[in-house]
Amino acid sequence: MDGIDASMEFRAADAFVMSCGTVTLDLALGKVLMVWNKKYEIFQLPKGRRNIDESMLDAAIRETYEETGHKVTPLRLNIATLATLPGDDKSKEYVSPKNKDVTDGYLSTDYLGGCVYPDPQAETDTLKAVLFFAAKGDSTATPVSGTQEAWEDLHARWMTIEDAASKLRFKGEVDAVRKAVENVRRSGVAFGG
Repeated sequence: MDGIDASMEFRAADAFVMSCGTVTLDLALGKVLMVWNKKYEIFQLPKGRRNIDESMLDAAIRETYEETGHKVTPLRLNIATLATLPGDDKSKEYVSPKNKDVTDGYLSTDYLGGCVYPDPQAETDTLKAVLFFAAKGDSTATPVSGTQEAWEDLHARWMTIEDAASKLRFKGEVDAVRKAVENVRRSGVAFGG
């Protein structure tokens, strides 16, 4: 317990920001949706702060639409997770043979994973957590214009997984893309033509 106590740090809501984003895949063409952030001149995944009382999944889908103009939908995948099964569904068939605390084999829209880091845009000592969700979209669809905030200068780009891995600025986002593709494949979803 002393180890937990020594490492546990409370952050008030005005010093801890929750952001949510997606790894959006065009399943037919094997592409991932990214944004070119003109201000910082980097490629990144679409993400942003959740609104008060908004679910994390809803925030991820909304932020993706706002930043890219693409309407995307959550992907229901087999995501190994420490989350518990919903309601009374405590079936042993979903317990990982490698770790009894892991739920595995249950199709859900739960988050793929997350990144935690100091928020570089905050004016005070703020910690940021970003949860990424898997989504699907159509890279051939014309994006809706005018969905971004006035101060944003983001440009949607669809890229192959290989190109995304070499162009994304942050390793954590590359790992999120790899995890999404891994979960798509282990869920038996056709990917990449």
